[in-house]
Amino acid sequence: MKKITFKGIVAVAAIALISTTGAFAQNVENGHATRLSVGLGVGVPTKSNVADVVIAPDLRLQHDLGERTSLTLTTGYYGFVGKPEVAGTKIGSDLIPLKAGAKFFFGQTFYAQPEVGVGFSTKKDYGTPFIWAPSLGYANNKWDIALRYEGFEYDAGSNGMVAVRLAYAFKRPAK
Repeated sequence: MKKITFKGIVAVAAIALISTTGAFAQNVENGHATRLSVGLGVGVPTKSNVADVVIAPDLRLQHDLGERTSLTLTTGYYGFVGKPEVAGTKIGSDLIPLKAGAKFFFGQTFYAQPEVGVGFSTKKDYGTPFIWAPSLGYANNKWDIALRYEGFEYDAGSNGMVAVRLAYAFKRPAK
């Protein structure tokens, strides 16, 4: 029961973030407070029996609340490369994450970013892990690079990865 309730809370938080982002976007005068970024992450799992490397392309919607705080909504694909095999069949599942977070800038370019969300397994019966991901990064008007830890909490245990993400941000055209 707790699992369903927690997933529901995460889903409601994600929907609220999307709704709030749209509402704030209506009031922005400069037209650049909301942007989309395309990123590529490369990670190493913290448990060696999961995979050799994780390739993680993603899309991130970021809405600036002020000069030093932004809300984020991220999705993508986590491909676990080099999965172990049992009787000739690769075990494990790739994930499609959905995470909500916030960026807190220190100065003009450096930031800390906590994110939480869920991962949807690409194979049946592999579960839907809770994801938590603290990051430290550098971002300017176009580029974003971050180092992060990403934890995956399953019913049967946990795993994680250490990853680097490089992204390019598109600005919304001014009106």
